[in-house]
Order: sequence, then structure tokens, then C-alpha cells
Amino acid sequence: MLRVWLRDTEQQMSRMNLFCVAFVLLVPLLGPGQTALDPTAADEIRTLKLRVAELEGQNRAILDTLQAIKSKMGLEMAVSPAAQLTSPSPRTGPAIGTAELPSAPAQNAVHRGDLDVGGGNKLKFYGFLRLDVALDSQRPNSPQGPLFIESPDPGLGGKPDAGNYTMHPRLTRFGVDYSGPKVPGLGDADLSGKLELDFENGGSESRQIIRIRHAYLQLAKNDVSILAGQTWDVFSPLFPTVDNDTLLWNAGNVGDRRPQFRFSYDPKVGRGRWSITSATGLTGAVDAQDLDNNAYRDGEESGKPNFQGRIGYAQPLWVSDQGASLGVSMFYGWENTSKAISDRRLFHAQAENIDYTLPLANILSVRGEGWWGRNMSDVRGGIGQGINVTNGREIRGRGGWSELSLRLARYYSLHPGFSLDVPVAGDVPKGGRTRNQVFYIGNRITPGSNFTIGVDYLRWWTSFQGYLPALDNRVNIFFQYAY
Repeated sequence: MLRVWLRDTEQQMSRMNLFCVAFVLLVPLLGPGQTALDPTAADEIRTLKLRVAELEGQNRAILDTLQAIKSKMGLEMAVSPAAQLTSPSPRTGPAIGTAELPSAPAQNAVHRGDLDVGGGNKLKFYGFLRLDVALDSQRPNSPQGPLFIESPDPGLGGKPDAGNYTMHPRLTRFGVDYSGPKVPGLGDADLSGKLELDFENGGSESRQIIRIRHAYLQLAKNDVSILAGQTWDVFSPLFPTVDNDTLLWNAGNVGDRRPQFRFSYDPKVGRGRWSITSATGLTGAVDAQDLDNNAYRDGEESGKPNFQGRIGYAQPLWVSDQGASLGVSMFYGWENTSKAISDRRLFHAQAENIDYTLPLANILSVRGEGWWGRNMSDVRGGIGQGINVTNGREIRGRGGWSELSLRLARYYSLHPGFSLDVPVAGDVPKGGRTRNQVFYIGNRITPGSNFTIGVDYLRWWTSFQGYLPALDNRVNIFFQYAY
């Protein structure tokens, strides 16, 4: 839209300049040799000549300003009115139901890199375009964002061999990294931020709804940083290569994104670096738990945020300077209800996690996590089950995942792994989920130019308290171009 406005404004200025020139050329024809003009008309002509001179000056100033704006945006100025008329105009996208038009010439594209918007503020755009295709031999709870597999038992409304096929572009992503000026009142701390979006927020398959993934500001000075906004939990910082939509949540991987206030201290010690991080966040941001159905989330009703913390250490090794890391993290939250649930109104969420990354050779590394806790539905544990409302128990559980990464060729890597979430069976009500496990093999083909093809196979098993278990052979294929 800005480019169209610049082009139209330039054309209007050019037409006005032509009008002014024509006027100046024609006025002498009505000069002293024309006896039809009276003194009043002569005064008006002199006034108009002065006004034309003023307009020419204003037009020159406007065109200079447009030239500066175009230069700052990395756009090319048209060299002549003829070139301006023959070059294709930038488009804002086709109307609904019309064919996609060819792109504008490459010279009209904004160059990659930081975009300086003035005042020490810079923006950098990034993201990717992506299409996913998924096939399931047994239906998951959500074909595009699976968390467990539905039981084929008729007692739970299931059906054996109920497969599924889906295709979607919802993981297409757009992000903006922001870097700002130093803040004098805070010791010249560096100001930065991020806004990242995708389309996994519902809607129809041709009308997807935008979802905020990250939205935060950050202040950093030396080894200390403060973050305010929405981003990943401090608790459980790693995630598997496969299942990019739901990251094997509720099936062995825990931790999600939420609004938070975070403090980090990352001092360098020798060849390595410590990471000491703490945060307060919104309880119920993920599971929105409201056990008493009073329209208030139980985490907010407690009047307290959750607390998270992690201590980790990372150091490069002899393996091509690849880094090894080890971390321990925790999560603790409170939940209150207005009405008693099995004679309880106060509940606690608690989890501990160990994460590790270890390079074994130039082409081989292993990484993963292990965790345990109770009432973990808000951090994607316990197969999404937090409280057993029939007896008021906080459902306990344990799990984790581990994955090998093997680069077999320049353009190909292999990622086999295993993930597991096991709640305590005695805490789970009848019909509840008692085990969720996945064996998987991820394949990544990277032929270059930021283009990636993924072919993932997941053998997914979910068992239930008192009902038939479910087995799904899932294949996920995607095509992705990053920019």
C-alpha cells in the first residue's frame, strides 16, 4: 500500500509540475502586448506567477522527501515518466476467487536485512511458507494438532480402523525481530523484542485464524536480561524434531508458551556458560482449567502466578565445537475453586525436569528430557489430565523423550526417537488415559536455498483406563521455504 501511495503521489506531482510549466509558458502571451488586459488583470497575473513559483518549490520539496523515503525502503526510483507508466504496479494480493497474479519485478522487493525505521529502531522480518499433509491409520483427537489417539472402543464412541487424511498451511509463519535504542535511564540497556504469528487458531481451511506465538520486549545489559511478554516456558526448554504442530505435547514433551515476566543471568565461565533463569507466569494459559465452571480460570482465581526456574550449563566440546548442555528446571503453580471439588478447593501444580544435549561425533548427537510431577495439564504433562474430579486427586505422572540426530549426507539427516507420558493409573478415572507413547523417525531433506522437505513416521500408542487402547501409524509430509 505504501508503494502504491508513493507512485500515485509522484504521478500527481509530475502532472502538477507540467501544469505549472504550461502556465508559465502561456502567461507571456497575455502580457503587455495584449491590450485586452486591464490593470486589475495584470495584478492577478503577477500574483498567479508568484503562486506558481511557490508551488514549484513545494513540489520540489515533496519529491525530495519521496526520494528519501524510497531510498530508505530500498526501492528504485523510476528514471523517467515513460518507465513509470510501463512498469507493473505492485499488487496487494488477488481478490477472493481470482487467480494469483505474477509477482512484481525483483527490483521492487524490499531487501533482506534490518529495516531502519528511525530513532535507532530496526526491524527484521523472517518466517516460512509451509504445507503439511498428514495420514493416520486411526484417528487422533485432532488430525492437524494431535495430542493422543482416540480409542476404537465402542464404549467411548470409537470405531476400529477409522483412518484420516488432512492437508493444511496453518504452520506458515511470519515474524518480526525488533531492536531498539539503548535506554539511558536503565544503564544504557539494549532494547529488543519479537512478534511471531502463525495460523493455528481455528477457523475453516480456507479462512484460518491468526495466532500469536511470541510477543515480548526484552532489556539486556552484559550477562543480565529481563523479558516481559509471551514466549516459551523456562521449564523444559527442548522439543523433538518431529510433530511440529504440537511438539509431542501430552505424549512425553512438556512446556509451552505463556505470558510471563522473566529474569536471566548468563555468566561466561571459562569455555562454557551458566544459565540461571527465573520467571512468573500465568497459570491456566494452556489448559484454561475451570473445575467449578464459574467462568474464572482456577489459576487466576488463586491470586498468584506460577513460578518457574532453570539452572543450566553449556560448553563446546571437541566435536567440531558443538555444544553440550545439561539443565534442571522446575514449575510450581496454585489453583483455587469457589466451590469444593471432592471436599477440596486448593490445588497445586508441580513438575521437575532434566534436559540434556550431547554431541557424540561430527555427524551424530543425542538430546532429550525426563520429568515427573503432579497436576501437569497446564505444562502439557499427564496426557492433558490435571485433576481427577471424582476423588479430588492431583494426577501424578512421569515421562520424557530422547532423540538421535544423524547427518548421513550433505542434504539429508535422520532423527529417530522415542517419547512417553505415563500418569499414575490409580489417579486416573475410568475412561481416562493411562499411557501415551510414540516411536518416530524424522527425515529432513535440505536441497538448499532455505527449502526443506520433511517426511516423518510416528507409531503412536494411547491406552485407556478400562477401555481398548488405540494404535495409529501416522505419516506427516511437509514442504517449507524459509525467508
